[in-house]
Amino acid sequence: MSFRLLNVFTGRLTEHALTSHPSFLAASHAWSEQLFPPDVDFLFSPGRMAILTTVQQRYPSIKHCWVDTICIDQKDVDDKIRQIPLMGEIFGKAEGVLIILSCELGMRQDHVDSLTSQLDGAIAMEAEEAWATEGQHWQFGDGRSLIAQAMKGLARLTTTAWSTRVWTLQEYILARTITWIGTNLVPLVIDDILFSSLPVICDTLIIEECMGGEFDKLYKFFSGMANVRLRRGDRTRVMELLGNRKATVECDEVYGVMAASGVEVSVMKNEKKEQVWARWVEEALRQGHLRWLLLPTIGPASAIHENCIVVPFSVRHEASSCSVLDKLYPLGPCSVSNGAATVTGRFLGFCHIEKRLGAVHEPEPNHIHRDITVILYAAGRWSYALRVGSALSAGRYKTRHIVSIAQALIDNWSGALRAVHRGSEERFKMKFRTEGQARIWKDFMLFMASRLTGLNAGVAYLATIRRASMRVDTIIVVARDQHLPAGELAVVDVGGRTPDGLCVFLIATKSTTSGAEALSNARHKVAVTLPLSSAFEGLVKHFKLESFTFGGRNCQVCHEYRKTALSDGIASTMSPVRSLGNRRTERVQCSRKRRRSKYLRRRLR
Repeated sequence: MSFRLLNVFTGRLTEHALTSHPSFLAASHAWSEQLFPPDVDFLFSPGRMAILTTVQQRYPSIKHCWVDTICIDQKDVDDKIRQIPLMGEIFGKAEGVLIILSCELGMRQDHVDSLTSQLDGAIAMEAEEAWATEGQHWQFGDGRSLIAQAMKGLARLTTTAWSTRVWTLQEYILARTITWIGTNLVPLVIDDILFSSLPVICDTLIIEECMGGEFDKLYKFFSGMANVRLRRGDRTRVMELLGNRKATVECDEVYGVMAASGVEVSVMKNEKKEQVWARWVEEALRQGHLRWLLLPTIGPASAIHENCIVVPFSVRHEASSCSVLDKLYPLGPCSVSNGAATVTGRFLGFCHIEKRLGAVHEPEPNHIHRDITVILYAAGRWSYALRVGSALSAGRYKTRHIVSIAQALIDNWSGALRAVHRGSEERFKMKFRTEGQARIWKDFMLFMASRLTGLNAGVAYLATIRRASMRVDTIIVVARDQHLPAGELAVVDVGGRTPDGLCVFLIATKSTTSGAEALSNARHKVAVTLPLSSAFEGLVKHFKLESFTFGGRNCQVCHEYRKTALSDGIASTMSPVRSLGNRRTERVQCSRKRRRSKYLRRRLR
C-alpha cells in the first residue's frame, strides 16, 4: 500500500510505499479550526507555519509531513476508502506528531521543563501511593501552588476543538513523540505523565482550586488518554475516552479510535453508533477483556436492559472511571453468542441485600463529600457503623482500626446532619477523640478516593455474601433508577482483581422460570461489588471453575423489562429485593424514618 507525503518547503506531493519512505511529521488538527483551509495554498496556510517552525527548531533533517486534508484527496471517495484505514499506521510510522492548536499556549520550553522537574516528588508520591508520608507538603505546603500552576498550563491545551474530535484521540495515542504548538508558534514537548498523575493528585488531596470548570476535561479525558499512551493498563480503555469527542459520522465515534484499542470490528452500513458499540464490547469480551463485563451498572434502566453486559454508550466513560479494575486475566475460555457472554468463573455463594445506603453526598457537581457520605451511611448506629467501616476497608485495617473509624462515624453523626440541613457542608469539620484516630480517618478517606470510586456510580446497598458458615459484608452499587430484580442473587468470581490484588466480584441473578427453560436462560448482571480484601484470593482459588453465561437474548430479566416497558410504557416493573421485606414492612420503615427525621430536626434546633 502507498500513501502521499507533502514537502514542507515546496508544497509538492509525492507518493511512497508504507514500507519505504522518508522521515516525516504527521499533523494532528481539528478541521473546524481551518488551519489548512481548502481554498488556501498549503505554503500560505496557518498550519504550514506551525509545521515549518517545528521542523526548523526540533527536526532540522526532516523535509516531509503528512496532513490528512491534503494527502488524502477529499473529493475522491475511492481514495478516502483506500487511505483512511492506513491512518493508524501512518501516525505510528511518523517521526513525531505535531498537535496544532488554535490558541496561544503561553508557555516556554524552559518553563515547562523547570516546573516538571519541581513536580518530580509529587509524581513519585502518586506512583508509590505515599499519600500519608508525602501528602502534607503537596496538600498544604509550597507544593500546592506548583501543582495549581501546572494544572493551569495543562488546562489551556483542552480549550480548542482538537480536544473534541474522535480522530485526534487516536492520533495522540499512536504517536511516537508529541509536540504541541499554538498560535504563538512556540513548539513544546510536555511529559505525558503530567496529564496522567496531576488530576489524580488533585482529586486525592482535594486541591479544590484545580477541580471543575476549566480543569474538567483534564480529569475526564486527558488523564485517561495519557494513561493509554503510557501503557498504564489495558489498551481497550481508550474506548472510554470518547465521552466528549464527536465525529461528523456518528459511527466514527467507535470506528475512529478502535485501532488504538487493539479490538476491531468490521464496518457495516446503516448502523447506529449504539449498535456498533455493542458489537465492539462483545468482541472485546470474546477476546478476554473482561473488565468491560465488570464495569459498574450506570445509566438509565432502559439502556441497561438492552443488554445488561454492555455498558450504555452514553455513559461508558463515567462507568469506566468508577471502576478500579484495569487489565484482567480470564480464568478460562471466553465466548460470545447472541449477545451473551460465556466466561469461566467460580460460584462463591449468595448475596443478600441488607440496607439501602444511598448515593454519595454531592450537593454541587464534582464536589463529593466522602466524609459526610460515610457518616450518613452509618445512620448514627453502631451496628451499621461497624459493618460499613468493615465493608469499605477492603481488608486494609485491623479490627481496632475499624472500631476507631466506626467511633468517628457515630461521634460526627449530629454534626454532619446539621451541615446537610443547613447546606453548610463546606464548613463541616470532623471531630476526633485522639490524634491516632485522626490519622486513621485521613488514611481511610485517601483510600476511598483511590479505591472506592465505584460509590460514585449510583445508589449503594449494604449486602452480605453467604456461603456455608462464611459471612462477609460488602457494598454493591446500582444505577439510580434501577430496581433490584426479584430472586436469589449469586456471587461469581470471573477474575476481577485490582492492580494491588483486591477482589471485585460479579453479582448476578437468574430467571425464576424452572425446568428446561431455566437451563437456557442466561444470568442477568445486577452489579459488581466494591473491592474486597485480597485475602479472598487464597480462599476462592480452591473453588471449582465452571462456565457462566450472562446477558444477551436469553437474559429473562432484560427481556421481561423490555416487554413490559413496551406494553405498559413504564420504566421498570422489577420487584423489590425480598430481603427488604414486603410493602407493609417498607411503609412501616418509612414511617419510622419520618418520625426519626422530625426528632432529629427538633434536636438540631
